Amino acid sequence: MLPLRELVLMDEDVRRRLRDLRAYRWRTGIASHPPRCDADGVELLWALTEDPKDPKWIPLIATPRPGGAVGIYRDGGARIARVNPPRDHPGGRWETHFADCSDPERYRRPRP
Repeated sequence: MLPLRELVLMDEDVRRRLRDLRAYRWRTGIASHPPRCDADGVELLWALTEDPKDPKWIPLIATPRPGGAVGIYRDGGARIARVNPPRDHPGGRWETHFADCSDPERYRRPRP
């Protein structure tokens, strides 16, 4: 069994690697996403989902909405989206653009 100090250091190392991975995906992918929706011209805010193994890009409506289903936080340089966050989640809430896009099927990727 590992001493508690080594477990804490391992945990910090795992968090650091995850933060670095998210920052890398953020830097390499944000430029390829449009700032506005092609279908209806709404300004978009892009974020990565929280999934540690395979984060996905999610388009959000750029203005916060009090009843939104997505909370955003920063992890290093990356903007991370937490779907259905707890009520005490710091910061605002946003809604996914698919909720009110005029042509959402145009942009959805097929699920495997």
